[in-house]
Amino acid sequence: MPFRTTLHMRTLTILSLLQALFLFSFAQERNGKIDGVVKDGDGKVLDAVTVSILKQKDSSLVKIALTDKTGVFTFDRIAAGSYFLSVTHIGFENWFGSPFELNSTASVISHIDISLRAVNASLGEVTVTSKRPLVENRIDKMIVNVDASATNGGLTALEVLEKSPGVMVDNDGKVSLKGKQGVIIMIDGKPTYLNASDLANYLKNMPSNQLDQVEIMSQPPAKYDASGNSGVINLITKKNKNAGFNASITTSAIIAKYFKNTNSLNFNWHKGKINVYGTYGFSYWEGFNEINIDKSLRENANTDFDRYSSQYTFGRYSDRGHTFRAGIDYFANKKNTFGFSVNGTIDKQSFTSSSTANLYDSLQQFVQYNIAQSQNKTPQTHLGFNANWQNKLDDKGSELSAEADYIFYNTPGTVYSNNYLYNADNIPSEDPYLLNGLLPSLIDIYSFKSDYKKILNKDITLEAGIKSSYVKTDNDAAYSLYNSDIQKWQPDTSISNHFIYEENINAAYINWQQKVNKLSIQLGLRAEQTNSIGNQTVKNVNFNRHYFDLFPTAYFTYKRDDNNTFGLSFGRRIQRPSYESLNPFRFQLDRYDYEQGNPYLLPQFSNNVELSYNYKGIWNISANYTMTTDLISDVLITVKEPNDSNYTTYLTTQNVASQRNIGLSVNYSKQITPAWTLNVFLNVYNNHYKGVVDSTNIDAGLTSFNANFNTQYSFKKGWTGELSGFYYGRDYVSSVILADGRGMFSLGASKQIMKGKGSIKLNLRDPLYLMSFTGYTNLDKGTTRAHYVWDNRRAIFTFTYRFGKSNANQPQRRNNGASDEQNRVGGKNGQQ
Repeated sequence: MPFRTTLHMRTLTILSLLQALFLFSFAQERNGKIDGVVKDGDGKVLDAVTVSILKQKDSSLVKIALTDKTGVFTFDRIAAGSYFLSVTHIGFENWFGSPFELNSTASVISHIDISLRAVNASLGEVTVTSKRPLVENRIDKMIVNVDASATNGGLTALEVLEKSPGVMVDNDGKVSLKGKQGVIIMIDGKPTYLNASDLANYLKNMPSNQLDQVEIMSQPPAKYDASGNSGVINLITKKNKNAGFNASITTSAIIAKYFKNTNSLNFNWHKGKINVYGTYGFSYWEGFNEINIDKSLRENANTDFDRYSSQYTFGRYSDRGHTFRAGIDYFANKKNTFGFSVNGTIDKQSFTSSSTANLYDSLQQFVQYNIAQSQNKTPQTHLGFNANWQNKLDDKGSELSAEADYIFYNTPGTVYSNNYLYNADNIPSEDPYLLNGLLPSLIDIYSFKSDYKKILNKDITLEAGIKSSYVKTDNDAAYSLYNSDIQKWQPDTSISNHFIYEENINAAYINWQQKVNKLSIQLGLRAEQTNSIGNQTVKNVNFNRHYFDLFPTAYFTYKRDDNNTFGLSFGRRIQRPSYESLNPFRFQLDRYDYEQGNPYLLPQFSNNVELSYNYKGIWNISANYTMTTDLISDVLITVKEPNDSNYTTYLTTQNVASQRNIGLSVNYSKQITPAWTLNVFLNVYNNHYKGVVDSTNIDAGLTSFNANFNTQYSFKKGWTGELSGFYYGRDYVSSVILADGRGMFSLGASKQIMKGKGSIKLNLRDPLYLMSFTGYTNLDKGTTRAHYVWDNRRAIFTFTYRFGKSNANQPQRRNNGASDEQNRVGGKNGQQ
């Protein structure tokens, strides 16, 4: 069947399904309305309070709402019946209202005045805990509550992402969303300023117990940086602002082939106008991977294969990582808040490997073998400073904010690779290839942004903002080779280099939100100007680029009633090359394999359209179409060096193709019974690539899927059991790498102890050791099959202890942000 016909039929099917769901929503007319306000004992309004409507006959949940910044809650279109209200809020006693009835003569109940009492007013020092759902479906994003899952205990932040709906993590730690690569990872609204490889290492060093929530946005609005082909994932860390002092300590013992341990301390102190908070984490991580790579190589598509190789590599990964974050907020008055924070990492990473590559001639006769011993050390020191100010312009929610960031990275990396080539009779075929490298890297990032939000009336909101950033990277690679003839180390000028890169991005945006009856409209436009200069000082090669782009966004949301919401959105986005990808340095893996950057990379652009439907917050269905041009992709290039019978393969990054992605995703999240909750996610998608890689014409497409599930059951005496898992279907992880299906499941249990002040968790991750990665390439110059396994089966024991006391409501979390630049920093050295 022709592609266009197939796409047309799929589109009609999706639209028909959504139309049927839309018509179904008219089946029952609901006219009841309830509203009120929630305050504390002193008469101050409370925001973000959970208000629930329950049926009087069986206390079953009907609907949930949160109070706004003025303490007001509203329920619309409630069916006739008998109900009562339940109100819960952290730091306050639960509140239950008297029963009431809605009918044709009494369909509106207004101005309910609710007063909550702080827990310490009558109970002294008591720990109050509340159960949040694992997944919350919103029309514009999906939220994963990390602590709601027992099998998240003792994991890393990257492994939490791996379990999240729609998120996929490949064997190198690169993150994709709904089958699309190019995700921007933010922490508390701030980009990490790391490239894919270093970001993976950073997230592997962040214990899951530092995370509160994961926000997944496939179509972020104009106020966010336009970077990110497939959207934004925001990791929200734990940051409690309850009055008084409170803290928690968490430690995890991880039993695997190599022992691991993660630890964290979280605290905050809030008194009067001052709030001080901090987080510290330490990770002791030992791991391994095993890699088997088989290659069949030739000069071009018109010649026969004349070289074969079979390589086995065993690598040991070691890491000692310290992470910290501390800050202070000063509430000068009711309108102005000033803040300052510092965050950083001190990380010592090393990866040591040994490999043997057997080489075969055109008749597949064993002729040579190469033994390689390598070590990469990448210690990194990172510090980030943020100063921010927020001014509340009125009581409606209008505000003006500004913040400035300075961030730096220092990575004094070193590498050595010793290679010994032997003939089949164990006689050395040539002198050893011994390579040493000093690879220091310095990165400085400056950023300033300001945002303005004006609530014109209850239905119209105007937002605008500006941002400017400056980044400078300084990478010096000094390689030396051992000369066996004179028995001395000599500089290797062929691969040594010094690369300096500077980039300035200036941006401005405007965003208009308006509600017209049941229809909400949001239109945004972001403009970004990019200026970049690259200079290879040793080889006297440089480039200078300037470009300006517009990124429109549009959202249309129709709320038929409290149960049925429909959405349509469009956005244009950009994915700039990572700083490391632009760095032309060679990173030697062994004698015949290396990685190298590409200073001539251009940004890729994508246009995204998404259609969505949400039913009661239980079902969330979305269909998406994305077209990406100048796709940035990792590629393998095969060359034959002069006077060498063997081929050299190197990994680099190129603008190789265009990509078309269409998909349909369904998420179901519901508390089936008071004791049983279930969340299931399924995404079916088709990726099609078209371009040229290493003289090979690429025209490949594949329909695949990814799915995950989580189910929890609460037993007596505070025990909770959990089963979770995920599976990725056979798919293209880049334009040329086809990966086999892979997946795993985990078992977990948790219990509250010590009168609610402590908790214990047990997590059996991948108990049957199912997870591995197998990938294939098939190009004109050769085929490759690679199989990876790593230290994935683990038994994890986690203990958390909470102490301190609080006596007031929790203010809304402030997400500070710089820009997407931090997602593009760093070097390549990631292991499981």
